[in-house]
Amino acid sequence: MARRADKTVLELDEGDLGELVGALRSLEVVDGWVNLTPGVPTEFAPEDRSLFSWLAGGAAPTAPLATWMPDPPASSKAGIVGVLHARGRLHREGIAGLASIPAGWRSKQDHARRGLLFEVPTTTPEEMAEILVAVVDELSTLPTTGRYLAEVFRRGATAAR
Repeated sequence: MARRADKTVLELDEGDLGELVGALRSLEVVDGWVNLTPGVPTEFAPEDRSLFSWLAGGAAPTAPLATWMPDPPASSKAGIVGVLHARGRLHREGIAGLASIPAGWRSKQDHARRGLLFEVPTTTPEEMAEILVAVVDELSTLPTTGRYLAEVFRRGATAAR
């Protein structure tokens, strides 16, 4: 039976990532993950689309979504960062050219619809917060506001709301 994950939503400013760092630090001892997306000005926010337009393809540009899944507590597995974005496949050269991705990260996926997936060696919560913000900014095809929305999911613990 799958364990339920508690969710905490954080609204962040690029100049103060302290809450995000604290949330990432909590994932060092509790199994979970965090989703981060940048804010976009309302005039650039995508309109709701019908099911037919979604099935027909040609998705409107959307803000990127980065997901950090650290290695589970007491595990020797590497963590994972996934990034959904509207740029399509980046190929090896495009991935290598991402300034926000550290050189030691191993690319595991580059898919037009499922996005990028990286295997991540151990990193500090401070470094990860900076990287997540940088990658969603770098891969955004829309203007961003300097504000971010983070959804923090924790399994097996009561999350603060």
